[in-house]
Amino acid sequence: MQDTQTITLPEFFATFPKVDLHYHLLGGVRLTTMLALAEKYGVPLTESEAKSYYRRYQHETSVVKGGIAALNFLYPLMRSAEDYYRVTYEVAQDAAATGIRHLELFWNPSDTELSYADVTEAMSRAMAKAAEKWDIRALFIPSINREKSPEEAVAMVDAVLSYPHPLVPGIGIDYKENDAPIEHFWKAYRKAKLGGLRLTGHCSEFGLHWRNVETGLDLIHLERIDHGYTVLDNPELTARCAREGVPFTVVPSNTYYLKKWPDADQWRKHHPIRQMALAGMNIIPATDDWHMHNTNGAECYRVMVEEFGFDLDGVRQLMLNGINACWQPEEIKQQWRQAWAAEFDALRSKLAHEPQIDPAQHISYHRSQTA
Repeated sequence: MQDTQTITLPEFFATFPKVDLHYHLLGGVRLTTMLALAEKYGVPLTESEAKSYYRRYQHETSVVKGGIAALNFLYPLMRSAEDYYRVTYEVAQDAAATGIRHLELFWNPSDTELSYADVTEAMSRAMAKAAEKWDIRALFIPSINREKSPEEAVAMVDAVLSYPHPLVPGIGIDYKENDAPIEHFWKAYRKAKLGGLRLTGHCSEFGLHWRNVETGLDLIHLERIDHGYTVLDNPELTARCAREGVPFTVVPSNTYYLKKWPDADQWRKHHPIRQMALAGMNIIPATDDWHMHNTNGAECYRVMVEEFGFDLDGVRQLMLNGINACWQPEEIKQQWRQAWAAEFDALRSKLAHEPQIDPAQHISYHRSQTA
């Protein structure tokens, strides 16, 4: 008997298989978990204070600390391997509920009092349990806190190299780059590369200069750029990145651009994600700080369609971009390309209606489907 059941567009966004390659572990801490950890360790924290870290509750608190402030606050609340297990497991549960099948999770070993090995093993156990329950995978990306010294970054890389783990393919860098461009950390990155680790990094976020992307590519030899929006200020570099297919993980909920263009129409029109797509760049939507930003895997793609003007052919390409750019082995990626594309097409065929895109906003986005 033929299946004639239809699905809605929100159901489609929440169901089709996808990756999230730019997810900060502590940005995925639930409000209830933050409060529970504070109670567990006797840290004074009211519900109102906790809500101030989450964009969802801005109407109640009139302030969003979020982002870096949230991470600085949360790491001291994570005091046992059990805490990291809990948060990782909950992150996986939330992600799987919106169709995410693979996560790459950033965390900062230099910010925790626990050993690198203890945290890695706790996160690994959590993901093993999550994989059994929800068919979701993850890799972990220990990341340099660029607000600390380059020497601490080298020490972090030493810890990673001294404890090889199959779920840790490479390193990243995050936190505010204003006074800490990526070249400050060349020694840590060189050591990581020589040790066989893969490299990604946050560059040119918060409106910072495009040279940080260029330096990341040409001096540090990053394989993937996280954010990178001001690359658009250099048309030659933009064209090069498009031509070479450099993967950029981009975040629709990025706070900087929400503040820069509080008017929704201006935000839609000028957002660099739209311009990067129009330039033919290799972009992969990501959530960044899931609960802090009040976003999720489905909302991320809803914005790509309903706000930025991608059609579903473009969404399919974004899905494939994510597979190509992830750090899973090639044989797994090849399986996903075939299986996920077929699943995407089957789900799309059940849509009651294709999304209606304003012709003035429409983006026709196509790229090679191979890495």
